[in-house]
Amino acid sequence: MNINSYNIVVHVVNLILLGAIGFLAFFSVVNISPAQDPISDLFKFGLIVLLLVMWAVNYWFQYKKQKWILPIAGTILYIAIALFVMGVVMQFLRSLFIK
Repeated sequence: MNINSYNIVVHVVNLILLGAIGFLAFFSVVNISPAQDPISDLFKFGLIVLLLVMWAVNYWFQYKKQKWILPIAGTILYIAIALFVMGVVMQFLRSLFIK
């Protein structure tokens, strides 16, 4: 019973994370402005790929180790890394390459 409830929690938490990535991907693809910036689109694509790879590693690690602290800590760490990458790293790279 304990392993089944752990698996349910891990799957639900990671489906929510995957939904957030899909939400972000959808709104980064939908662009109503007429001016298209191919470098910005490349950064958005790279960000989505990075988020998906980080999500897959997080999901695999949680499922493999099966410790109750991992869904909480893994999700908090994933969100912190994702916000850091989106807020700091991507802005730095964008300002570095677009002048």
